[in-house]
Amino acid sequence: MKKIFFLLLLVPLLSVSQNQIQGIVVDSKTKYPLPFASVLTNTNYVTLTDVDGKFHIKTKKSFNQITISYVGYKSKSVIIKTDDKFLKIKLKPSVENLKEVIITATENPALKIIRNTIKNKPKNNIEKSLNSFKFITYNKILVTANPDSINGKIDSVFIFKKGKKTFKKLDSSNYKFKKEINKQHIYISEKISEFKFQKGKKKKEIILASRMAGLKQPIYELFAITFQDFSFYNEFYTIAGTKYTNPIANNAIKQYNYKILDTVTTQNRTSILVYFKPKEKKGFLGIEGVLYIDAQNFAITKAIAELKGIVNVKAIQNYKYIERYNTWFPKDMNIVLKKGDNNKNISLFGGAVKFSESKKNDSIISTRKNNPEDVTYFISKSVNSNIEINTPLVVKNAATTIQFNDDANKKTADFWNIYRTDTLTNRGKKTYIFLDSISEKEGVEKKINLARNMLKGYYPTKYINLNLGKIINLNNYEGLRIGFGGETNSNFSSKFKIESYAAYGTKDTDFKYSFGASFRVHKNTNSWFGVNYTNDLKEAASLDFIAENTSFSPINPRNLNISKFYNYKTINTYFKHDIQPNLEAKFQLSTGNYKPLFNYQFISATRNLSEYKLTTASLGLQFNPKNEYMNSPIGKLKMKNAFPQFTFQLTKSFENILASNFNFTQINLRILHKIKRLRKATTNILIEGGAVFGEAPISHLYNSTPNYTFKNPWRKRITLAGKNSFETMGYNEFISDKFISIHLKHILKPLKISSKFKPQFTLVTRATIGDINKPLQQSGLIFKKLNKGYIESGLELNELFKGFGLSAFYRYGYYKNPEWSDNLALKLTYKLRLRF
Repeated sequence: MKKIFFLLLLVPLLSVSQNQIQGIVVDSKTKYPLPFASVLTNTNYVTLTDVDGKFHIKTKKSFNQITISYVGYKSKSVIIKTDDKFLKIKLKPSVENLKEVIITATENPALKIIRNTIKNKPKNNIEKSLNSFKFITYNKILVTANPDSINGKIDSVFIFKKGKKTFKKLDSSNYKFKKEINKQHIYISEKISEFKFQKGKKKKEIILASRMAGLKQPIYELFAITFQDFSFYNEFYTIAGTKYTNPIANNAIKQYNYKILDTVTTQNRTSILVYFKPKEKKGFLGIEGVLYIDAQNFAITKAIAELKGIVNVKAIQNYKYIERYNTWFPKDMNIVLKKGDNNKNISLFGGAVKFSESKKNDSIISTRKNNPEDVTYFISKSVNSNIEINTPLVVKNAATTIQFNDDANKKTADFWNIYRTDTLTNRGKKTYIFLDSISEKEGVEKKINLARNMLKGYYPTKYINLNLGKIINLNNYEGLRIGFGGETNSNFSSKFKIESYAAYGTKDTDFKYSFGASFRVHKNTNSWFGVNYTNDLKEAASLDFIAENTSFSPINPRNLNISKFYNYKTINTYFKHDIQPNLEAKFQLSTGNYKPLFNYQFISATRNLSEYKLTTASLGLQFNPKNEYMNSPIGKLKMKNAFPQFTFQLTKSFENILASNFNFTQINLRILHKIKRLRKATTNILIEGGAVFGEAPISHLYNSTPNYTFKNPWRKRITLAGKNSFETMGYNEFISDKFISIHLKHILKPLKISSKFKPQFTLVTRATIGDINKPLQQSGLIFKKLNKGYIESGLELNELFKGFGLSAFYRYGYYKNPEWSDNLALKLTYKLRLRF
């Protein structure tokens, strides 16, 4: 039971269940199932068959008759007998006309309705037609099972050995599971949120209250998972975190088939039921279901969408008609994940969770049916209330799409009872009590905190988060670099932070270090003021950004062959501030000494320097216009990483201020964009460049990020490929005071050779051009101008073994070398996978 709990606590969405089937509706001639046929009991309970023609009826009122209707077929009534458990109902085809729909002989009438629905989307989509709205949502998530679906007997397990069936053991897991599930659910969480929307801005969620069984402090990242889209009017509809082409997308008619099923009355208005199913089209993945479309304004009044495979997913969304604004507003929605009854593979949550058929052990036979994993299911249900439309409303910092109030996990029972639309049963209460005790005993929150920080490159202790990127590194100057460093965490203080590191190089036998402190000025704007002193090394002529978001990487493979470093000893004071959540700024003042650690002199008419001093002011901006964030009690969290992303930096050096030797202005720019089609290839585009105005030393020039060495014999040139580097360009082969480069990567879908071996091809092309105004000032370096343009192309084959792969690149164009082998680079690639 504990193992099941931990799996579902951290990733509750993995739990699935088997359908409890009561009947199936089929064509009497073809025997094909009829999806979404209408099933009506004599007590006026209505349901639809699923995509496989199956239905399950469970109501409080007893009934003894059902009527099945389906457009194009004769309706049929069936008397229910007391011993009937499963019905197979056959419908005979006929020609029918719907009274409310004019059917023409020239075209499928469903297409006309869908076209009108697409045409009227701007009028019916509340995020386009309304100026503002707000509402309260109560959400409950359960991982549970119906005790009645479980056979609580103790089962026998047999094994086939030499053709004979031999008894092995008694299996009491079903008995124990039924006993536990009668008392409590496997998992439960609740949330009360206020949603606000202002035209021209993103919808913002303010979490007023939250409870996650087993956790005092919730897993904030789970609140960013989109189980189901709020509106059915987007081009792509999200189900279980994965996007699918919407059946009312602008180009949906080319990708879906449609059929009118029936008409129903909802709030005294007629809705037309239109069944949609993806066309058999290679490379297209769609959803199957039914749209209830208002016959007057062609708005969605209800939507049902299903996915069928090893996991069955069913999403339902209901709308409420608000007459004053002539609009259908989302009323409630729920999504259910159960174990499927076929072996079709399925991916959820953007491919992060994948389900595929596992091999069975034919030598083991169990007499039990409906295992716990077969009947367990996941359900998320949300109900909207307190709806206000077009009232004066201002949404601040819209990029923070989720704001988590500090007291959200401390709300009283009275507060919960005000907004709960679904009663918390005794099973639910016992689930909280049981999982809270288990979590405390097993230290679950500590393990979650460890995983969260490890993904960011830190190992948390009680008061200090150790920086994993400072422990070990390799480069050609220091050799093996061993270090230790970190920063204080919120247990030490949420308003004050101390950070430091120290490192030692085994080759240069020298220490490097940094120490500093900062304090928080304002929480909501993530504003910090700090100061630090650093004595360390940096690659000469590299492109740097002070406000860039960097991810954890223990080793930079380019460093292995870099030999041109400079030492800097600087005092820095800085101020970090979020102008908007997606527009981060950092202003820094710096002064200190710089010493190139190679033969170098800056020579001009007024200066001859091998070492120099700089006093600079820098403004760095990081702009991610489509990113979304959460403002949580533990700080700002990124909820959505989207593209394009822009990084900009302006640096000004002041001569004669604090003995500074140079007066120049530097501008650096980086643009990163990804074009990703649904479950297809991804194209990465990186544009970066910079320009220096005035005389500047080697530390503030550009080498275009080379990653090639002309060592002999040739086999010594085979090294690790960099992330975005020119693999055929020699180290410091080119130096520029202005340059621009573009990196294009086209990443193809992985080849599914086996369940574990899935290599992936990537096509790469890179180009750069630059220039330098006074190259003779940079004495001691042998380099070329880049003014003719440099280009290389290559092929990567990644994920061959344990994250390793191979790549080959070729250099061509004006700077092509006379010897063909000097243009060829073979590299090893590596992708680090932190699997939590």
